Amino acid sequence: MKIEFLPLARFIEIHREYIDMKDQMENTCGPYALTYILRGLGYKIYNNIEISEDFIAHLARTRISPEEVKLREEAIRRMLYNEEPYEKILEKYSKVLYRYDLPISDKPEEIGTSVEGLKYALEVITNKDLIGVPIPSRRKEKIYFDEQRFMRLINVLMDNIERWSYQAIMNIQTDLLINNIGLYHDLFRVIFSNEPEHEIGRNLWKAGHFVSLAGFLKVYRNTSDVKIYLLIRDTYKNIGYRGYHIQPIDAVRKALVRNDGREGGIMLIIKREFENEVKNAIESIGIPVEIWDNGSPF
Repeated sequence: MKIEFLPLARFIEIHREYIDMKDQMENTCGPYALTYILRGLGYKIYNNIEISEDFIAHLARTRISPEEVKLREEAIRRMLYNEEPYEKILEKYSKVLYRYDLPISDKPEEIGTSVEGLKYALEVITNKDLIGVPIPSRRKEKIYFDEQRFMRLINVLMDNIERWSYQAIMNIQTDLLINNIGLYHDLFRVIFSNEPEHEIGRNLWKAGHFVSLAGFLKVYRNTSDVKIYLLIRDTYKNIGYRGYHIQPIDAVRKALVRNDGREGGIMLIIKREFENEVKNAIESIGIPVEIWDNGSPF
């Protein structure tokens, strides 16, 4: 067996920023992923403001719940009245201590971040030197990521890692991935399993979620048997191995297509000069370039 790893551009720089971050705040998976990507690409300050997940959440108009607002207000009150040591309050309320006011929604389906919001935040911070190219997996009942088109898309992405020097954020449904928690997720177990979905099982956690793509693995069992796996960089460090996990290509495809009534997809982050080339390559596969609807408004 031979395994070839194809990391996305600036893998090490992005990894260093990633490992320095704690787990995401309560509803900031998209801004969290965009934060370590931008910082790894050298965008650490915008108008004298530090690039952070809650600043990006502010730009992207991430929706939070009324319960989070109440907890945030409770934490601030405890700080003001010295009810607990400052460090203890920070630890206890770290998931909701946003430094910026965020839109509030009492509708669970609206909580979180839209891909339109992430694209907007990306392009504001980089002054459109980098742009977001949204690739929807589906629009309502129309599925674009069928097996054939998705495989063609993956081949295009693997072939252009160096030329386009892109990053990718994926909007998925988590329970359609292979189980990536604790002892159930193991690199060799995933690769050597003929049917990992059945032998390892699916992820037990069900939610709409943003993760980033760290790279691809090509596993050659012989000259005619080559399988593709995706290396996912998650927003929780207890998932997989310190936040990284391997997923078979079809598990990722299903997770992107989703079956929870929402739409998913991949947002490529590219230099503006490659915009037309990338769009033409994707559209030639039969997949449009347009915003998808994951339920969260912008």
